[in-house]
Amino acid sequence: MIDRSSIPPSLLPLIEGDPTTSMEIAKAIIGHKISVDYKLLGEIAADKSLQTWSRIAAIYTLGFSGKNDFSPTLRNILADDSDDAIVRAHAAEALGNLQDRAAIALLRNILSRKPPPELSESCSYALHELAA
Repeated sequence: MIDRSSIPPSLLPLIEGDPTTSMEIAKAIIGHKISVDYKLLGEIAADKSLQTWSRIAAIYTLGFSGKNDFSPTLRNILADDSDDAIVRAHAAEALGNLQDRAAIALLRNILSRKPPPELSESCSYALHELAA
């Protein structure tokens, strides 16, 4: 669980805001308008105690970061059947965007189990991005 006192003021709207605000902060990070510690974004993405859209915004940002260091975190989120399907779907897309070929077997395994439509579509997207 993240210690909220360690969150810089520029990121507080990502974890405390509504879905639109969270995604606007993510876009600002991707557009290099807000500097961020990507390790902290990885922690936000993995923290199930946070709001769904806060986690999705962090995952979305990681997917466009070009930083494969966070692929294991994203694979763990995707592999966790107890996690929210929409969060897992965004993790799948982020892995595709990061060109994480190590995720191919996991993506195929999830698709073989007939996941909810949003997760299925995102896993298919990721496999397409990976040309697998």
